[in-house]
Amino acid sequence: MRINTLLVSSLVLTSGAFAQDAVVPVSTPASADVLTLVEQASVYVHSDSASTLTAFDTTILAHLIGLDWHVTLPVYTSDVSGYGALDLGVSWDFLTGGNMLGATTKLTVAGGALMPTGSAGYETTEVTPYFGGGVSMNWGKVSFVQTANYTFVTGSTFNPLAGTLSENTLALTSNLGYDVSDTFVVGVNLTQEYFSGGNVAVLGPTVDWTIAPSVSVEVGVGFPVWQELAVENTCVVNAGVSFKF
Repeated sequence: MRINTLLVSSLVLTSGAFAQDAVVPVSTPASADVLTLVEQASVYVHSDSASTLTAFDTTILAHLIGLDWHVTLPVYTSDVSGYGALDLGVSWDFLTGGNMLGATTKLTVAGGALMPTGSAGYETTEVTPYFGGGVSMNWGKVSFVQTANYTFVTGSTFNPLAGTLSENTLALTSNLGYDVSDTFVVGVNLTQEYFSGGNVAVLGPTVDWTIAPSVSVEVGVGFPVWQELAVENTCVVNAGVSFKF
């Protein structure tokens, strides 16, 4: 999985997404107060004899001039090792403190691009822009986050959940969380990706633990609900840690 680099810097994601498309990490802070570092590892177990893929993502988040900026670099290892596309993006919370269905609501728009970088078959060949938005709703101990992200694939790009793609991609991520305590959250995540000729949906539980005011850890596992892919997934396991400075 790759970090939801589309909205991770602006939405309170209480559980993680299991895909990487230009977008959602295991889960990350609501915003980068000044600077936030997120390190995430994801393991994609494939069906049949296909090799397992492991992804390591490093994301830096910064809050500047009222906007949340991010840069993410993924590294992959399977039969071969290499790095993927550098992801640069920005998001804006254009509505905060709203009320929808009795919940404190935040609305966000975001956009960015995958740079033409990468190696060993994990590259993106051309500048690949994306845009999206999301809604975050909080009812006290219960929260819900829904994001949508559309990626314009102008050449080809590597997606760890779906492989190398040359088609535009729609990604949807739904996160439902429950605050067991002020520092411990359990949740359920559903990640969906759709493109011409294929689709995948992964569902599973997540746990988010705030160890200290500036450090949080999250783990999750997802299982395919449905998929139509060249190489299908058996499960996705991920873990991440974030540090706020």
